[in-house]
Amino acid sequence: MASKAQYIIGVDTGGTFTDVVVLSNAGKVWTAKASTTPDDFSRGVMDAVAEAARAGGMESAQLLEQTILFKHGSTVATNALINRSGVKVGFITTKGFEDTTEIMRAIGRVDGLSPDEIKHVTWITKPEPFVPRERIIGVRERMDYQGNEIVPLNWDDVMAAIRRLIEDDKVEAVAVSLMHAWANPRHEEEIRALTAEADPQRKVYWSFGSSLSQVAGEYARANTAILNSYLGPTVERHLKGLETKLQESGLKGPLLIMQGNGGVAHREHVSAIANLQSGPAGGMIASAHVAGLLKHENVITTDMGGTSFDVGLITEGYWRYAQEPIVERFRMLQPIIDIESIGAGGGTLAQVEAETGRLLVGPGSAGANPGPVCYDAGGDQVTVTDADLALGIIDPNYFLGGRMTLNKEKALRAIEEKIAKPLKLKIHEAAAGIYDIVNAKMSDLIRRQVVRTGYLPEEFVIYAFGGAGPVHASGFAAELGIKMIYIFATSPVFSAFGAAAADVIRTRVMSCQYILPADPAVINQRLDAIEEEMGAALTGEGFKRNQVEFRRFFTMRYRRQTAGVEMPVAWDRFTVKRVAEIQTAFEKKYEELYGVGAGYTKAGSEISEIRVDAVGKVAKPRLSASRKRKSDIKAARKGKRQVFFTRPDRRFIDTPVYDYERLGTGARIKGPAVIELPFTTTLVPPEHRITVDSYRNLVMEVR
Repeated sequence: MASKAQYIIGVDTGGTFTDVVVLSNAGKVWTAKASTTPDDFSRGVMDAVAEAARAGGMESAQLLEQTILFKHGSTVATNALINRSGVKVGFITTKGFEDTTEIMRAIGRVDGLSPDEIKHVTWITKPEPFVPRERIIGVRERMDYQGNEIVPLNWDDVMAAIRRLIEDDKVEAVAVSLMHAWANPRHEEEIRALTAEADPQRKVYWSFGSSLSQVAGEYARANTAILNSYLGPTVERHLKGLETKLQESGLKGPLLIMQGNGGVAHREHVSAIANLQSGPAGGMIASAHVAGLLKHENVITTDMGGTSFDVGLITEGYWRYAQEPIVERFRMLQPIIDIESIGAGGGTLAQVEAETGRLLVGPGSAGANPGPVCYDAGGDQVTVTDADLALGIIDPNYFLGGRMTLNKEKALRAIEEKIAKPLKLKIHEAAAGIYDIVNAKMSDLIRRQVVRTGYLPEEFVIYAFGGAGPVHASGFAAELGIKMIYIFATSPVFSAFGAAAADVIRTRVMSCQYILPADPAVINQRLDAIEEEMGAALTGEGFKRNQVEFRRFFTMRYRRQTAGVEMPVAWDRFTVKRVAEIQTAFEKKYEELYGVGAGYTKAGSEISEIRVDAVGKVAKPRLSASRKRKSDIKAARKGKRQVFFTRPDRRFIDTPVYDYERLGTGARIKGPAVIELPFTTTLVPPEHRITVDSYRNLVMEVR
């Protein structure tokens, strides 16, 4: 008797569409999309699951009943930050440091601003704080930087602060972050105990800086606690509501939530801020999974969706975490994959600036509602998707695999009226200008990301995903001189694919100071303590110890520097020899990043941070290579249409169109060409060729 099919579902809620990937235990993979529903994100998730069930030939209840893991990446936290729709927060800190979050740092005035925004010096102001000064209360206490108690915690101060915030200010959440609690959290733990007496019914949501981060830096750690409290109730309501809907619809397996660190965690173990950047993190996980399969050491991950363009790097087989990620212009301390984003997606708006007559593209977006003009849903501002349609790249009758018909005539009229006439251009010239500008913005972002790591763009391959990524990848790759691009069958839903493939990951980052050459026994003792605690946490989630893998990283720097270089650590135990080897590796890496002779070895070096990822392995999608077979290119050809190419000559070309589903392994097509997948379109310019590899990936190269 055949065994019952089991499924893993990965969901990514984006700004425009909610994507689903379903993996079966038989190795089958299929995808689906539904519109994101900002008024209630869980409704969009349920709609997307229903679409996936239909694509698999079953009812939603059947699919969910046979799902062993449901993994969800969401923009709920990010959305609440952008829209300032979190809850009313109060903040308790060390007396004398109540103004820390408003003073910020010197760079705080420009944190999170684009280069263009920074140029307008007279316009720059500090961001509006999430907690106003009147709801920040100091309490008497003090630890030093080594964790020694200087002033005991004054319990009367704490109780008075709690009563004032809850009873007088009517806050919905409270954040607590005390000076040097990263070195010794005892005073914060005492406050936690006092909250049981002051708030026994847990009317408010509580966040403690020492629980969220054990890294030095009072400003960023305070922001971390504040943002977690600001977002906590909103994220908790969404996740609880979604879990209830899924369970009522038949889900028996656990709901796992995608985190910004590249892993998933059970719903009850996820902090609100860990949910930030979970969508882009899914794309990085999928990229790392595929890069391991294809043996790619250096990869640029590019995710162009409906709203944003997200860029990350895999170097030497590893992704990096941002040292102090900036969210909505505030620095925080959380292990979030280093992914940079700009407003450059299919829904990104194009306009002619009235004062200068320049064509501007982004950063604003038409979003899911009303969307581009061609969606015919009320949108009246020209977008990148409208330009792609005008250039002939997109088939208006095959959008979302034919589920949606685009209004090309309406898009052309909007481009003519709003862009072409003011600039005295033809419609296709105006559309080509939009296409080129958005590509240039994306290539600029990639170049900045790559160069600051000490590499050159041509040392990488590009993974292009997101619904709009394969349309534009050849354009921004050409700007960078990168000659190889990979596009996947799952590219339009790659973040959801990454969520489906993600392991359970817990990350611990801790400040330290080990001046090299340090005693290896001291380093081993610290690593053992961290890994014992993290291993026990994953054991509590159902993993056996032999299923838990530890990944170790040291942040190293020359003494008296403030910034460091993160280095992967290949060993679980240190000896005197290995301590010397890691020091030598750091000096070599430093010169690779900053130039020969940049290092100053006489200053000495130190380990300033330890990061450990505890990874609980879960089932992965089984991607197996297929044998090369003869491919009937003619049978895959759907027809041809006029497509405007901006390289090497700016002109319309009669371009053949191919159905990806009919292209066999080993198929090779010379550009110009268009290859249509159900949820995206791949543009192959002249002087390029595309090959279907053994995993049915599309590999585009310059001929």
